[in-house]
Amino acid sequence: MIDPQQIKANSERIILDAGGCICDWLPCLDHRTPRGREAVIGRALVLNAMLQIAFQAPIPAIRDWLNTNDVINHLSAKERLILDRSNAELTQQEVTDLYWYIESLWALLWVGGLIDELAFNEPVQDYMASLCPKLQRNEDSSKFADNMLIRPYAELFAMLDLYYRLHWWVHDSNLKGDNTGNVRIDIVMERRKALAWVMDDTCDWDNVNLCT
Repeated sequence: MIDPQQIKANSERIILDAGGCICDWLPCLDHRTPRGREAVIGRALVLNAMLQIAFQAPIPAIRDWLNTNDVINHLSAKERLILDRSNAELTQQEVTDLYWYIESLWALLWVGGLIDELAFNEPVQDYMASLCPKLQRNEDSSKFADNMLIRPYAELFAMLDLYYRLHWWVHDSNLKGDNTGNVRIDIVMERRKALAWVMDDTCDWDNVNLCT
């Protein structure tokens, strides 16, 4: 069993030690049913593939890779709409949104044990690409899937709790115009989204609740 109150206290200590602020009345997270390994792998593969569109990969090539590797069913509704269009038809906001998949993917690599740390004050590391299938070489998903070993529930719950409270800090600081240094709201938010999705098998990727 895990103690949500103790996890809350640990998260708050980490944030305070980093020079951040906490909100004492921000409640403990509810326990939810987490995703299974197959769903997490599928979502990570989708994120990696769709991210390539932000780097100007041709949409037909991405769609073909997703079909060939049997992960097309892991697409969200919005992602399906993107794959039905051409690169030239995408808005700048859509491309930007796909670019931010890099942070959600980084979080899922931590969930799957492919990276050791998910430091909230550090960006995605340069070696991330070496951990994922290389679509430009038409590398399949088998090696990646074999290496994904989902962390224990307690670890996942604690990390989500930390990013939940971090999100409150950076959001509140942004509203006040305060500087949060290397802890950026866009990075925290995208990683929290991925963690929240993993920890609740009822939520939809396009509509993950990120309220603080």
